[in-house]
Amino acid sequence: MNNYNVESVFPKKTNGSKFRRSVESYDEDKPKPDYLQKVDVYSKPIIINTNTGGNIDNEIVAYHLYNRFNYSLFLPEDHQAMRCTLGITSSNAGEGKTTAACNLAAAISIGSNRKTVIIDLNVSKPRVHEIFGTELNPGLSDALLGKEIFVTPTQIENLFVVPAGSISIVPTNKLANFNKIVNSLLKEFEFIIVDMPSLDERSFPTIIANQLNGLIVVVEVRKTRRRDIDRLFRQVHERNVVGFVLNKVNEDDF
Repeated sequence: MNNYNVESVFPKKTNGSKFRRSVESYDEDKPKPDYLQKVDVYSKPIIINTNTGGNIDNEIVAYHLYNRFNYSLFLPEDHQAMRCTLGITSSNAGEGKTTAACNLAAAISIGSNRKTVIIDLNVSKPRVHEIFGTELNPGLSDALLGKEIFVTPTQIENLFVVPAGSISIVPTNKLANFNKIVNSLLKEFEFIIVDMPSLDERSFPTIIANQLNGLIVVVEVRKTRRRDIDRLFRQVHERNVVGFVLNKVNEDDF
């Protein structure tokens, strides 16, 4: 995999105080968009870190990877007029879902020039914060337990991270707060990418998966079996899967 100088492509932004509260203003004389009317009751405070994340791991997020993502294949036809949430998962661990999630997020934020946030739902095995050079906490697990939602911008314009947070095991009854977090983020961001656990993990949140606009499943050549896909569709409804990513493909495979 070719390396590149991230800072030459995505210059670091000026650092300021560590956090600022996100404030979004609206014209009170105009009706709010439908998605805002729906999420007002779920509103949670969002705090955006004014310090940009550090160096991006260019072994994971690289131009030749995210440049190949035709992200429009995974979005609803009317995505230009809506906000969208996509979860990335796989049947088994180690099939490349985090790599796919990070590069899809990069492709959307660069290609669409719209604000995108990637959420690390792998609270037991977090990696997104390492890939984008952010702190691990505060993050998602802290927000699930009732605290504010902390978001950090990356060196890629329009791409932000909600890291996994400080708690590696979140009580099951607190997962219901995930919907509140997503709906609050939809006030600030247009696309939400969720790096989810693999389906073979006991912690896979089926309820959360079914709340998203769609799921993308990463399939590794010579590893993922038909029975793995069958197991997947016993946990999530087929209509929720909007596409597959075939990973680790060699030219000789076709």
